[in-house]
Amino acid sequence: MQIKTIIVGPIQTNCYIIIDEKSKEALVIDPGDEADEILLEIKGLKVKAIVITHGHWDHVGALEQVQKATGAEILSHLKERTKITFGDILFKVISTPGHTEDGICLYTSGHLFSGDTLFKKWHGRTDLPGSSAQKMKQSLERLAELPDDTMVYPGHGESTTIGQEKERGALA
Repeated sequence: MQIKTIIVGPIQTNCYIIIDEKSKEALVIDPGDEADEILLEIKGLKVKAIVITHGHWDHVGALEQVQKATGAEILSHLKERTKITFGDILFKVISTPGHTEDGICLYTSGHLFSGDTLFKKWHGRTDLPGSSAQKMKQSLERLAELPDDTMVYPGHGESTTIGQEKERGALA
């Protein structure tokens, strides 16, 4: 599995391209802006799906253009335990309301794509319309159950691990 990170838009959203190197199939997570840059990075790949971790503008700005160019299925508002497969890669959806009601994370062994649920040193905002501090707390408690060495790829900023965020108190 290869992971490409493209930082896009005015508030530096992380768009991820997950590639199954054997099949050349890919998944795009949160195409927030700069469709041309994203399309350049996926050239030669078969994009099986575009996953939206939540519906805020900075995570969906290039969605329409990327979908039109690739014909990929758009996956959003996914239910808990939904499985997404492409090539030899299997992701499980973890429902993580808090930042938004429809927030999700994607998990595969050793890797968590956390959208705006968990960042390095903190978690997503809960002071916005539709957010909930109590639901965020419950979502973070669920993520804290993942193995400590799980890499966390957030919607903004640098990657981290579950263990590091437990030590920092972001998953307390």
